[in-house]
Amino acid sequence: MKIQPPWKDLLVEPLARDHIVQLYHDDRQVVQTVALFTGIALGKGDSVVLVATPAHLRAFEPRLESHGFSVADVKYWGQLTVEDAAQTLSSFMVNDMPDPVLFKTVIGSIIQRAGARARTGKVRVYGEMVNLLWRTNPAATERLESLWNDVIQAYAISLLCAYHLEEAAERDRRSFPMDLLAAHSHLIPAEACA
Repeated sequence: MKIQPPWKDLLVEPLARDHIVQLYHDDRQVVQTVALFTGIALGKGDSVVLVATPAHLRAFEPRLESHGFSVADVKYWGQLTVEDAAQTLSSFMVNDMPDPVLFKTVIGSIIQRAGARARTGKVRVYGEMVNLLWRTNPAATERLESLWNDVIQAYAISLLCAYHLEEAAERDRRSFPMDLLAAHSHLIPAEACA
């Protein structure tokens, strides 16, 4: 499975303050995307924060190892930070909505720690907390995307997030809420991975 240009270029060299969304049908697509986004950053001396489900974290690590990274070492050095998406999400949710102060405190401290460990001072973040919310709580998802945009601006990070689309769903971006797409600077459609 390969990521097709021009989306591959976007993952290799995102700009500070880019907010990229990956739509995917198959977990292999998101694993490929995140491995590229993460591996390039680590190779450049950037830090990476992965806020993902345990299953995805377990899938990302062997992919990074196969690209020559010692995951244990980059975690030890603080260049790679991994956070459980559900636990992180629960740390700032109040009455089924993301609390802006808690969110910015929790996420801001993670990004600051990661930035202090980057040789370049740059941080890339991958998050799938929005994927945990979007089907059951669209209002909370919209607020979370908005809060992410505030953090992106404040810390000049590049953010990649991902939303899983069911196989039975219509296979194009029309099946995804337009208001959520509008919260992002770039879209990587499910069809980008062939």
